[in-house]
Amino acid sequence: MRKTPLVKTVATLFGLSLALSATWGLSALPLSGAEPGPGVTPQVSVLKGEKNFFTGYDTHNVDGTVNAVIEIPAGSTAKYEVSIKTGLIELEQKNGAPRFVQYLGYPCNYGNIPRTILSKEKGGDGDPVDVLVLGSAIPTGSVVKTRPIGILSLVDGGEIDDKVILVLEGSPFASCKSVDELDAKFPGATTILKTWFTSYKGRDKKGNLILSSPGFKGRAEAIRLIGDAALDYERSVVTESDKRALDEKGNPRLYRWAGAKNLGE
Repeated sequence: MRKTPLVKTVATLFGLSLALSATWGLSALPLSGAEPGPGVTPQVSVLKGEKNFFTGYDTHNVDGTVNAVIEIPAGSTAKYEVSIKTGLIELEQKNGAPRFVQYLGYPCNYGNIPRTILSKEKGGDGDPVDVLVLGSAIPTGSVVKTRPIGILSLVDGGEIDDKVILVLEGSPFASCKSVDELDAKFPGATTILKTWFTSYKGRDKKGNLILSSPGFKGRAEAIRLIGDAALDYERSVVTESDKRALDEKGNPRLYRWAGAKNLGE
């Protein structure tokens, strides 16, 4: 059977998911227990980690860092995302085909923060906090330690779609404590982020960019957003058996970490 370009792409992608299993300890799940029939090609790539990517990792670590689950490595275009229903990382589908960004590869690692939720009651989308992790490309499914330095504010179709900016521990960016410091030490970094994320979806029928950005928010806003999202998750999503211990004020124990004051947070 002659393979079309789409079939070749999908088959290659499915093979890549198998390679991920051997390289990074991830499992590539088949679509079913049976071999595909004639004319049927697998086009859903699903990765399973050691733990549930949504609920299996704490938001904060005892050293004050924030855990981030990497969905899309820097430089790549395949739109992987964590399913909050299954805790697996799945390749997004659009019109029955795998979704790839039709633009330059991501300028940073993209992912989310586990055990957080942007509550719909507060105007959120019901998903975990989206994050931009600065540093070298990190494999899909990695869970890394980071620190927040700010927020890239985005508006998508009239809806707020903010992305928290995180610096990877041990990376050249780890010394940055704010967006201003990022710009001072790495000139053009914020311009690259803002340009890419307001451009990758292209323009609407009127010729306007689909995404827009009013600019950046500071570190305090990023810390507050993460903390509030973690609190909303603990209060509304998990079962009693899975819920983290709360302090006397009703907050998760690591919602505010006292030691963070030593780092200016």
